Amino acid sequence: MVVRLLGCGAVGAVVAEKLCSGSDFALVVDEERRRRYSSGLYINGRKYLFPMEGKFDAKKADLLIVAVKNFDLHSVLPLMEPFIKDDTVIMSLLNGIDAERILSEHFGSEKIIYSFITDLSSNHAGLETVCFSDGGIIVFGERRGELSARVLRIKELFESAGQRYQIAEDITHEKWWKFMLNTCYNTLSAILDADYSAICDNQEFVRAVRIIAKEVQAVASCEGVRITQEDIERMIRRMASHRDHGRTSMLQDMDAGRRTENDYFAGTVSRLAHMHDVPSPCIDLIHILLEARRSALAK
Repeated sequence: MVVRLLGCGAVGAVVAEKLCSGSDFALVVDEERRRRYSSGLYINGRKYLFPMEGKFDAKKADLLIVAVKNFDLHSVLPLMEPFIKDDTVIMSLLNGIDAERILSEHFGSEKIIYSFITDLSSNHAGLETVCFSDGGIIVFGERRGELSARVLRIKELFESAGQRYQIAEDITHEKWWKFMLNTCYNTLSAILDADYSAICDNQEFVRAVRIIAKEVQAVASCEGVRITQEDIERMIRRMASHRDHGRTSMLQDMDAGRRTENDYFAGTVSRLAHMHDVPSPCIDLIHILLEARRSALAK
């Protein structure tokens, strides 16, 4: 299978490490990244010289995986175009709930398979990534839940590469579950400057998570997605299993002075809540607080 991967940060690097040996694999890069990556990328101290392709030497992909930040998605759509053929499957590992809609509008909904990555603890800075988990779990599936031929092909690829995965029967529900996790844990950890080891047993942190999760639950219901109390507890159990010094992606962005995905997590919930006339005071507050902290750190 011809596999191309766009984005080589905390998510993309660990996925690249798995898939590079099990397929015809290359990174999709612009010329600036081609120069920057030419000396190698380091994952858990090991140097990788991944093959790279850009718009002038692109090979049509069977599977194109996108692992950039939400705010970069629109700008990389032209870079993706030369890799697309009639039956290319596009898999987005972006956080949030908007990426598949954007990709469908640009490339056609028939090319999109719904997905996200979870159970991933990794820190990324510059050309170096340290992963505390075994590459994360890629959760994917067809929007209507059918076990299609392309789902089975991706399953075979992941198994041969040692990439952990789950095939979801209701991928929309699971994406909202991950969206709730990001909204709660990424945002609160970035406000408090707390890594996984600091929050896994922090009962006051978990109390705040439950309050935020209830507001996400109410908004999800208005969007036709049922999030249960067990979903909330499953999220808390999952995050409590991370006892290392990994930092959420949003906290890493704060550390590096980069733009965060705050508008795509708490900001999105807040906008949907207001649209549906559902109260979301706590989510509105954490959205504002994170921006306040980012502004304070910039001075």
